[in-house]
Amino acid sequence: MDKITKEEIAEAENQLFLAQLASNVDALDLLLYDHLVAVAPDGQMLTKEMDLNAHRSKAMIIENASTEIDEIRIIGDTALSVITMTAKGKVMGAPLEGKFRYFRVWKRIDDTLKVVGASFMQLPQ
Repeated sequence: MDKITKEEIAEAENQLFLAQLASNVDALDLLLYDHLVAVAPDGQMLTKEMDLNAHRSKAMIIENASTEIDEIRIIGDTALSVITMTAKGKVMGAPLEGKFRYFRVWKRIDDTLKVVGASFMQLPQ
């Protein structure tokens, strides 16, 4: 069992944020588990391929954003992270702006930290 540190998760979160900001599909492909399960604010279940396709097709464009790590919890070889992102952008052409809270489950797979589960919601203004 490979121990995961909070520092490693903070670095992985930073890499994920930069990849999302740049719509870097190659980097996202490495950071997201092939069988990722994510839950959107409307309850829709999203897959890794759906996320990558949103970036490939420019359906999701982040124009300006910043993140803050609220919490990282290590449980054996798994980590939980809670992140607040302040973002402005467009989703399928519609403007999107606000604060969002992400909950992610990280696991080391084939010597790489990957997001295996996630959910996110928009915070009230």
